[in-house]
Amino acid sequence: MLMGFGGLAVDAGYWDYWQRQQQNATDAAALGGAQQLARVNCPNQGAATSGATTDASANGFTATPGGNVTLTVQNPPAHGPFAGNACAVYAQITTSNVSSFFTRLFGLAQGVRESTEAVAIVKSDNPGCFYLLNQSDVLNLNGAVILAPSCALYANSSVVETLASVFTLRDFGYAHALQSNLLSLFLEAPPKQMLPTSDPCPEITSCAYLAGNVPPTSGCQSFINNSLLPVTVQPGCYSDFENPLGIVNMSPGTYVFTGPVSNTSVLTGDGVTMYVTANGGPVGLNGSVDLLAPPTSGNYAGVLLYQVPGNTSPVQFNASVNLSLAGLVYAPDATGEILGQANVTFGHYVVFVLADAHLLAGITLTLPGPSDGQSLVKRAVLAE
Repeated sequence: MLMGFGGLAVDAGYWDYWQRQQQNATDAAALGGAQQLARVNCPNQGAATSGATTDASANGFTATPGGNVTLTVQNPPAHGPFAGNACAVYAQITTSNVSSFFTRLFGLAQGVRESTEAVAIVKSDNPGCFYLLNQSDVLNLNGAVILAPSCALYANSSVVETLASVFTLRDFGYAHALQSNLLSLFLEAPPKQMLPTSDPCPEITSCAYLAGNVPPTSGCQSFINNSLLPVTVQPGCYSDFENPLGIVNMSPGTYVFTGPVSNTSVLTGDGVTMYVTANGGPVGLNGSVDLLAPPTSGNYAGVLLYQVPGNTSPVQFNASVNLSLAGLVYAPDATGEILGQANVTFGHYVVFVLADAHLLAGITLTLPGPSDGQSLVKRAVLAE
């Protein structure tokens, strides 16, 4: 009787402890698989299995042929509420012989079998609109008004200054230090300290594609517009792209820039992707600018500007007349500037991934954020 009570107290407690550790590993495996799916197109059994296996092992549960631990990964899941969901990952870990102690006397000498399950899914509801990756710069938002109730701002900056500022943000994360005062108003989400955010490019399908597939850089030409009449340019590679006084319309397609880009007049384009090489830039978009990324299909969908990581040439959106952008602006090692106007309203969804940002003192910046299920940045979440 005493041994039976000992088994009930000790062994059952140990099995419960083991189950919790194993469930944590299973949750991590499902999330790891979904995280890999966020970087490729769904479904992808190989990517899901690779991510799940890595994260299960990192949490102490490594599956080996003929071993005590088995890992089952399904993308899409074969059963349950997420069965058939191409962007869902089911993970199951089974341990065949969890140790027993007192209950060995009652026929459990080989231990017990424990099985845990989890499902994670990829969602397109990430609210991030500003990702500022440099951890040494100071982000000066003093006196700024940022109205973006569907957007989030994530800053790795050494210090984020928000003195006498007004923010309406869905989320406001800072990695290190925040300086504010009683004149600072946070009308929606209050600022929260976070771990430094990582580059979201791998979770943006088209950005990840560009990172691994460099557009052709041969046959580059120089374009300097001196015409007062409207001019239409075609996709291709440009060693120099300047529009000092005319009206230039960029036809839909991909533009590769190996040198400077400058507009001080009128620049428009719908369905445009601008690729700035390692030696390209700086990019200066002044005057009047109206540029939209390609729609939701194709390898470059949603990417307006991609500047190769390591290129520190500034990206300047200092349009003094009109500034209208749509899509991803990706320059992870460059400073982005919006200094041309005191009031800037983006009528379209824009995501900025920059090293740092310089905004006009006292600027009022309005961003609409993503519509439901249309976020450029994907995220993996635990669903079951």
